[in-house]
Amino acid sequence: MVDANAEDVYDPYQHRVVENPMNNFEVYISLLKASIGIGCLAMPKAFQAAGWLNGLISTVVIGSVVIFALHILLKGMHELCKRKRVPQLNYPDSMALALEAGPRCLRFLSKRARSTIDFILAFYHFGVCCAYVVFIADNLKELIDFYGYTIDIRFYIFALAVPLALIYLIRDLKNLVPLNALADAMTCISFCILFYYIFMDLPPLSERKPIGDIKSYPLFFGTVLFAIESVGVIISIETKMKTPKDYLGLCGILNMGLGTSLILYTLVAFFGYWHYGDAVKDSITSNLPLDELFPRLAKLMFAAAIFFSFALQGYITIEVCWRRYSEYLNLKEPHPLEYVLRIAIVLGAVLAAYMSSQLVLILSLVGSFSLSYLGLIFPGVLDFCLRYNMGYGPYYIYLWQDLFLVIFGVVGGSVGTWFSLIDLLEHYQLEL
Repeated sequence: MVDANAEDVYDPYQHRVVENPMNNFEVYISLLKASIGIGCLAMPKAFQAAGWLNGLISTVVIGSVVIFALHILLKGMHELCKRKRVPQLNYPDSMALALEAGPRCLRFLSKRARSTIDFILAFYHFGVCCAYVVFIADNLKELIDFYGYTIDIRFYIFALAVPLALIYLIRDLKNLVPLNALADAMTCISFCILFYYIFMDLPPLSERKPIGDIKSYPLFFGTVLFAIESVGVIISIETKMKTPKDYLGLCGILNMGLGTSLILYTLVAFFGYWHYGDAVKDSITSNLPLDELFPRLAKLMFAAAIFFSFALQGYITIEVCWRRYSEYLNLKEPHPLEYVLRIAIVLGAVLAAYMSSQLVLILSLVGSFSLSYLGLIFPGVLDFCLRYNMGYGPYYIYLWQDLFLVIFGVVGGSVGTWFSLIDLLEHYQLEL
């Protein structure tokens, strides 16, 4: 194993060969599109569960911890690249190699690390795609219903299969940048309209509860995790950068992108809950008055922006599935079967959306289960293993840091997943 402190230290960035690299502005645009989506619009509903004061504090704390954990994860992956003298490593390989370098009692886990992380990554981004289908269908139904054409939401869900499949056939992240830029522009205009209406005629803040029911907090935790973090896309964007050294650091592109998103989440959540209170819906766009033109435009643009973002969020699902499938059958890219698999993933997302159209419950379940592992627990374990032979710093500060991430992820993820599953099953039984 190479000594990272040696004078001839290997710099992975200098050895990367990236096809169609993305500049810093393109990376920032893609980061915003990856992190600002339906989770942001569900944040006022999450504040209803937590209360406005508890929600404000918790959002800042959870968001800061998540961004901090992402820095630990990406730095750990970079350290492994230096040790192994390779230009780049994916998340599953990094976790497996870290476990091999850790304590003996954990090394047996390295054999299962790749498949476990691949499964959770694919599950998370597939869950995001399902939630996107529900959101687009909900908004289209509300708009068409306003004009007097009442149609079952299942029709809209199934009707989305063909257009989503077409956009999902775009393979390269670089080629998705124009669509991401268009989606960001529509999202920006839509948020301006949204803020205009939620700032209008705000009631006294005293009418809103500062602290919500403790039983509802797991729903809040899962929704915030879902809204803030998109681990797979964040890692994939870094691998496609022209200047990856600009990604991390205090003023790095990652902090700029996720910091912008966190501020927007907090503003939408706080003022959205302040305005609508307990009447706030799963997506705050459903609270806008449809009898006026601009709210209808906002809903339409939000739906279009999420539609254009579908391929970006589904990028990780197909990357994981196709990598495993192509390795098993020894297939080379590009291969026609990849497009068949892409269509199958879209159809699967459509069918899953049909089975449960409760947006907030889907977001909370996917966020609690997947992101507590990918964004909190695994980064803590990876860093713990990498530092095992190097020491944990004065007063074991890095050991306490890693333990905090693991415990925070285990407790929050377990409780959030349990309550989200109960709520989802109860709603499913009511639908039957």
